[in-house]
Parts: sequence; C-alpha cells; structure tokens
Amino acid sequence: MYQLLIVDDEKQTREGIKRLLEWQDYGIEICGEAGNGQEALKIIERQRPDIILLDIQMPVMNGLELAKIIHAGYQECKFIVLSGYDDFALVRQAMKYGAVDYLLKPSGKEEIIQTIEEIIDTLEDRIISKLQNNEHLALLKNNVLNRMINGTISSRELRDKLELLELDFSKGPFAVASVEIAQTPDSAASAEIDQAPDPIAEDDISRQIFGICNICEGILKKSGRGLALTDSSGRVSMILMEYSGWSSDERLNKLLKRCILEVKKHMNLEITISVGNQVCSSRKMCESYRNALSTMSYRFIFGIGNVLYCDEIKEYFEKAPGFIRIDGEHFKELIKEGSLKEAGKYVRELFLAQIRRDPLAEIYVLKNSALELSVLAFQCLAENAFIDQNEIYDMKNQVLAEIMLQTSPEDVSSHMLDILRKVIGLIGSSREKTLSKPVFDSIQYIERNYTDPDLSLQYLADDFHISTAYLGKLFKKEIGSNFNDYLNTYRIRKAEKLLVSTNYKGIELAEKVGFASYNYFYIVFKKVTGQKPMDIRKNALGDV
Repeated sequence: MYQLLIVDDEKQTREGIKRLLEWQDYGIEICGEAGNGQEALKIIERQRPDIILLDIQMPVMNGLELAKIIHAGYQECKFIVLSGYDDFALVRQAMKYGAVDYLLKPSGKEEIIQTIEEIIDTLEDRIISKLQNNEHLALLKNNVLNRMINGTISSRELRDKLELLELDFSKGPFAVASVEIAQTPDSAASAEIDQAPDPIAEDDISRQIFGICNICEGILKKSGRGLALTDSSGRVSMILMEYSGWSSDERLNKLLKRCILEVKKHMNLEITISVGNQVCSSRKMCESYRNALSTMSYRFIFGIGNVLYCDEIKEYFEKAPGFIRIDGEHFKELIKEGSLKEAGKYVRELFLAQIRRDPLAEIYVLKNSALELSVLAFQCLAENAFIDQNEIYDMKNQVLAEIMLQTSPEDVSSHMLDILRKVIGLIGSSREKTLSKPVFDSIQYIERNYTDPDLSLQYLADDFHISTAYLGKLFKKEIGSNFNDYLNTYRIRKAEKLLVSTNYKGIELAEKVGFASYNYFYIVFKKVTGQKPMDIRKNALGDV
C-alpha cells in the first residue's frame, strides 16, 4: 500500500478528499491529515508518506514553505499541489520545488484519479529503476502476478507492468494451479484443540511456502512452461503456459509430478497440486484460479500428493456409477435463504435417488455427493462478508476429511445434515452479531427486492424512519462499502447466474436484476467481474 497524506486547512475539504475515492482500490492508504505545513511536517518525519496532497494557502506554515522543505530533505515523497484559480504564481514556484502536478480546487473525480494513477506509475517505475537485487524484483513480480490471477488489475496496467518486468505471456492457452501442503499430525492436533498461533510455527510456514515456490518456479521456468507465485491467501500458485488440457499435456503432467517429488525430496513435505480450466488469455486467469481452488477440495477423494485437474474430475463425476447431477445453484439458494428444512429435504431426496439407482455403490456414491454438497455449502460461507475466511478454510478441510471416515449411508446423511445446520447457523448468526438492525434489515431487503430499479438508500431510510446520511454512514462502517456499491455487486452476482442458466440478453438481462439502463449495467458488470457479460456466457457454454 502507498501512503497518502492530505494537507489542507479546511476540514471539509480533507473529509471530501477522503470520501472521494475507494482509495484502497488504487493501492493507497490514507496515513494522516494536517491543517497546516507545520502539522504535516511532523507526520512526514514520522510516516514518510509516498504521496502528499498539499494545499498552497494555509496558516502557520503554508504549502510553498512545506514544499521547499520536502524538496530539500524528503525527495522520496511525491506531492501534488492543491490551488485556487488565483494561485498560479505560487503553483509555478511549487513546481520548481518538485511538485509532480497541481489540481485546481475543486477538481473532478476523474481528474484526481488520472493524476493519482500517473503518480503510482511513477512510483513503481522508480522502484524498478532502483531495484538492486532479485529479492525486490521478486516482490514486485509476485504482486503483479497475484493481481492478475485475482482479476484485480486493468489490462493497460497489466500490459505496462509485464513489459517492465520483461514477462512474456504470449504462450497461451493458460491455466492456473494451486498448491496445498498436507497437514502433519502435530499441526492437525494443534488446530483441533484451537491453540493460539505459534510465531515460530508461522515463520516455519513462511519458509515452507518460500521453498515450495522456489522449487516449482525453477522447474517451470527452466522448461518454459510457467511461473510460480505466492497468492493472496498465502499459498503457492502457478501460472501454466501452453496448456493443452489434462488428457493431452503429458509433458506438463510430468513437470507437475516432478514438483511434488522435489518438494518431498528436499523439504520432506507432501503437497497436492490442483489445476484449473484452460483459458485463452491472461484476462481470464481469475476464472482458472477459482476453479483450481475449488478443485483442491477433491484431494480427499482422489488422494493427497497427486495432481488434480478440474476438467478430469468433472468428467469423472459425469461418468461415475450412480451419478445424479446436483443442482448447485438451487442448493446454494436454499442455504442462503436459511431454509434448513428445505436444504435437508433436498439432500435426503438426492441420496435416496442415488441409492435406488445403484445400491451396490451407495457408500462410494454418497460420499462423493456429500463432498460436492459440502463444497457448495462452504462456497456460501466464502461469499459471506461477515465471516472470517481463515476460519472457513480450516473448518472446510476438517469437514471434508470427516466425510471420508463415515462407514454407512445413515452416517453420511446424518453428517451432511450436521454440516448444513452449522453452515446455515453461521450465516444467520454472523449478520445478527455483526450488524446493527438498520443495516441488517437493509441487507435482507436488498436480497428480497434487488430487482426493483427504484431501490435506493433514501427509499430504505424513509422506510426505516431514519436519515439517509445516517443510514449511509452506518452501512459503510459495518459493511465496508457504500450502499450503491453493495447493491450493484449483489445484482451483478445474480446476473452472472442468469447468464449461465438462461437466454436473457441485453436490456432484458439488465432489467431482471434491477438495472433500468443496459449501458450502466454493462459498465458496472465490467467493473465488478473484469469481463463482458457475454464472455461469462461463452465461457460457460465452452465448459459444457
């Protein structure tokens, strides 16, 4: 995160700047604010911010005096001058002291975004120009690759960064793979009794991740088939190039198995590698990454210490004896609605249909279905912003392992119902514990009425008999995003489901999820997903 300091003698202006953007989306954290140059200088000495928004006209010490001090002793700080229309002579002097740009007050949001992005580019270019060793270069590379597989970097920025880092991603198609370290008995026992994390153990894990990443990177890079990185959840991931599919790419399969063997040989660790679906461009790697993560859950069926391919597993289940297709979206809707009775009924009917179809394979088939249902249930938890994601991950691993230990159809069914009870309970209790009543009611209302194009913060505030400003502030504080962003994201997630399950197009699709304008729907869709609406449908059709 780059550190931003706001220096302006008007509190209203400072507050306006803080609210103007979702600064974290640009990799920026506001580290402080000051009402004059003297206050700012104390913060600069302590925090050494990367970027300073600096007003010219201020009491005690004005912006020009502070600019002169920054130029003399803090040249690593980049500052932008905020000025009025009559301050041009002062602005010109500030530019001589090293100001990288100036903004007239008030400036539009787009102008500020453009200026900030240009400064970030300058800062990152400066980082690269000052790189003296491979360690710093690796950190920057890891950051760019991580943002790429998560779909959080724009095409323009990705192109520029890859060029700066001299990374070539012209060798498509691609796939993303994820690496999971098998738990040792000692670590499993610690997790079971809920011990506090041991700092020494955490250091050991960091060293393990670093070592695995280096081994995998060496094998893939030498063969020209990919790169390794540490992803945002602290696990090793790999970007695979020239991926021709699980059934035909024998050379890549040998390379991945070699990664497993080399990690075992040099680090005495057992790892599993899961490979996502094939994608044609770097823009779609986030889809392959998500598939790789979900595929990892099947290591309990197909064995730890293997290479798992999402397409191979999908094909396997479609051909498996007694296989009955699970309606995943319907099942997840029942869970999100908190309907334990209906979700339990769905599971019992599914199990009964499978046993009738192939009684001889009942345990085997039921365990497979229970694992798939559990993965879907935990996806509902992962989509819940109010639940600790690390807690979800640990709980999911334990649950999936326990399913494989069941010895009768009754045990599998009973265990599956216990999982549903726990998941639905967590979803319900998390919101009630975390949110105030107005915000909780707002979330509930959105989920029931998101198709209403007139739904707005003001509408809800009037309905709840509170002020719009108060509800908006409360929503932002408790949810972490403003009301409109939350509503739009919720609508887009619903649109994604309709794209793969219906033939709705254009304005009809937009209207089904509450957008009155297709143009606005299209803009929001690309912002939330990083893809065009029809790309989602094409990808889904390509998987059939």
